[in-house]
Amino acid sequence: MSRHVLVLGGTTEARQLAAELAVRPGTRVTTSLAGRVTRPGAIAGDVRVGGFGGAEGLADWLRAHDVAAVVDATHPFA
Repeated sequence: MSRHVLVLGGTTEARQLAAELAVRPGTRVTTSLAGRVTRPGAIAGDVRVGGFGGAEGLADWLRAHDVAAVVDATHPFA
C-alpha cells in the first residue's frame, strides 16, 4: 500500500520528518514551503513552493494528489 504524506514545512523539524518518511517503503512525501523561501536546502522527497489558494485550494490539491496525511510542521508563530 502506498501512502502520500504532505508536510507543511519551513522548520528544521519538517526537514527531519521528510527525511524519515522518505525512506519508509510505500511512503511518498511532499514538503510544501511558503513562497517566501528563496533558496531552500536539500529536502528529501518532493518539494513544492507557494500557497494553495486558501482552504479550498488545499483541499483540491490533497484530493488531486491522493494525500493520506498532512503534518503541519511550520513555525509555531507563522
